[in-house]
This record gives sequence, C-alpha cells and structure tokens, in this order.
Amino acid sequence: MSETTALTIGVPAAPTAVKTASTLMSLMSSLSGAATDYTQGSQIRTLSEAVGAVAETQGVASQTLAFQSLVFGAMSLFGVLPAASVAATGLVTFATSLPVNTAPAVPQAVAIPAGTIVQTAGGQLFQTLVPVVMPSGSTSVLAGVTALTAGFAGNVAAGAITGSPLTSIGYPLYVTNTIPTGGGLDPGTQSQMLGLFNAKVSSLGLASPVAVANAAIGVTSPSTGETVQYASIFEPWIAAGSGPGSGTAGFALYVDSGVGGASASLLAATAAWLNGNVDQAQSGYRSAGVPYTVTAATPVYASAAVSGILFPGFLSASTVSLSVSSGVTAYFNGLNFSPAAAYQSQIAGAAADAGMGAFQSLTVNLYYSGSSTPVAVVSGAVGTRVILAGLSVLIGVGT
Repeated sequence: MSETTALTIGVPAAPTAVKTASTLMSLMSSLSGAATDYTQGSQIRTLSEAVGAVAETQGVASQTLAFQSLVFGAMSLFGVLPAASVAATGLVTFATSLPVNTAPAVPQAVAIPAGTIVQTAGGQLFQTLVPVVMPSGSTSVLAGVTALTAGFAGNVAAGAITGSPLTSIGYPLYVTNTIPTGGGLDPGTQSQMLGLFNAKVSSLGLASPVAVANAAIGVTSPSTGETVQYASIFEPWIAAGSGPGSGTAGFALYVDSGVGGASASLLAATAAWLNGNVDQAQSGYRSAGVPYTVTAATPVYASAAVSGILFPGFLSASTVSLSVSSGVTAYFNGLNFSPAAAYQSQIAGAAADAGMGAFQSLTVNLYYSGSSTPVAVVSGAVGTRVILAGLSVLIGVGT
C-alpha cells in the first residue's frame, strides 16, 4: 500500500516594519557589539537613511521613465515633435558714417557681398542674406541679415547691431539696425511639447472657437520656418451684443509666431491648414460656410526693472540675477493675448520666486517701452500681445 504526501510550496510574506528594524538592529549589534541608538549620526540611522534614499531615488526614476514613455508615446501618435531652433532675421543699414543723416556720399559703387558678417556690441553675429550694392553718390543701403546662431538670443533691440562689418568689403562702412531683429526661437522644450500636445487634443472639438485657435498652434510656414506659438479667436458678433442686425457673422483668428506678429506666409499657411485639403486627405478645422480672417497679432512692447538686496551668506548676486532674468522672461513668454495684459504684481511674484527666498528687499517696476512712468499693468486691445522689449536686473548683497 502506497502513501501519497501532498507537497505545498509556500511563498514567504514580505517582512514587516518591525522585522526589518529588528534585522537592522541585529546587524548593528553584530558589527559593533551593541545595538546603537537611532539618534542623528548613529550607525543604524545612517544605514537606514542610505538604504531609504537609494530605494526612493530608484522608485522616482522608474516612475519618471514610465510617465515619459506614456506621454511621449501619446505625443508621437499625434505627430507632436520637438520644435527646431530658428535663426532671427532683420534689416541693417550700411552707411559711410553714423548717424546716417550726416553720412557723406560714396564716390563709387560699393558692393556688399552675401555672407558679410556684422555683430552686436555683445558679440551676437549676423550675416547678410543676399549681395547688395551701395550706388555711387548714396550714403546708405539696406540689407537683410540672419543670425549665425539660431535661437531666441538673435532677437536683438534696435541699435544693438553696431560698428564696422567684420568682413572686409573694400570701403570703410558702418552698420546699424534701426528696427529690432525677430523670429529667433530656441529649440522646443518638453513643456512646449506638452503645450503643443494639449493644443492638438483641444483642436479636436467640432470646429468650436477653442478648437480652431488650438488647431492653428504649431502651423509652420514652408518659406520662412516661422511657427504659430500663440493663437486666439475673436468673435465680433459676441462683442456687439444681441438683437436683430447686431454683430458680424464669422470670427477673426489672431496668430503670433512668438515675437508679437506673423508674416504673410505664415498667415497663408494657417488659413490653408484650417481650410483643409481634399487632395491630400487633410481635414479642415473651421466650420463650413462661416467667414473668417487670419490676422497677425500686434505687439505691445513693455520693459521691466528689477532691483534687490540679498541676505548675506545665501546665494550670489550673479546666480540670483540669472534666475530672476529667466523667471521674468518666462512670465512674458507665457502670456497669451486678445486682450493682452502684463501685471506688475505678477512680475514681482515671478522675480521673488526666482530669488528663492534670498531677498532682503525687492523693487519691481513695469513700463510701457519708451516711457519712464511705472504702471501697474501694460495692456493692449483685441489682437495684441505684450512683448518684453527690455529688462534690467540689478541685484546686490546686503551686510
């Protein structure tokens, strides 16, 4: 007669907190001959904190990778990719002297070849796009330029490009820019990609005003490389009120490439995207039969001044200055429009946050560009966006 014995495989339970603590104390006792206490600096506390820190770091890293895989996987399904950096462009004036209105005429034609290098006082380099000629008897000539290094840093103020050309052109000339350069964009960040993804999802809204505005964000001009960074819908019939005959049918879409405006090429590309293309099987976003216009945003230029004193022994003035500059710039870059508004109180908050609690005193002033009178808010009408044209940061350390 045979006897059958059942074999049961057991899985040990996870150790409890008491068991873990007991094991740690036994380990410490075996190492030092006595179980140490749990005060700061003791062996058992140091070991516990080290083990816990590693476990927490690994957990956070794993969770971060999982979230990134989920988010970027969803973005790829909607065709959302990081935006490439874009070089700034503008116009410069070549003249026989500065100011231009006092320049003497050249006795002969002066050729300025494409690729002629000019620069700002801070060393930002630009080059001419096409060859130009200063005719004999003239005092100046305009030339288009583009920044040698792509990015937002190429957006320089009027008068920033100055001095003589770095490239020899066979005749002593001076150069300046009477209007700001623009269109320069830094490479897209993860937060900007998330914004594009949100806009893409929000554009799937049955041609609602919000959907149309979000559908415009991310449209790129094939000829200039500009991309719509901001978009807003204005419906005149709503502003006109109610009643028979009031208002105007349709809507106006205002777009901005990031510098407070947009080229005709970008406006045309946006309209084509909203209309759709049957031949390319691309659906449109606007309501069929509803009239609309696509218009460039109008910039309202503002400047800000930040000054403060830091508590000694915390952070350096240079570190806080860079942080404040980045924080205030980010605030303006985050402003939408229609109508536009930048508030002194919010800018002060952004500067204080960037100072990381190190300010002993802080003063923040907001101005319309060209004015020396501080204001509480810089605002514009429908279709405008507030642009930061100037920022001064003066940070010192107290005693």
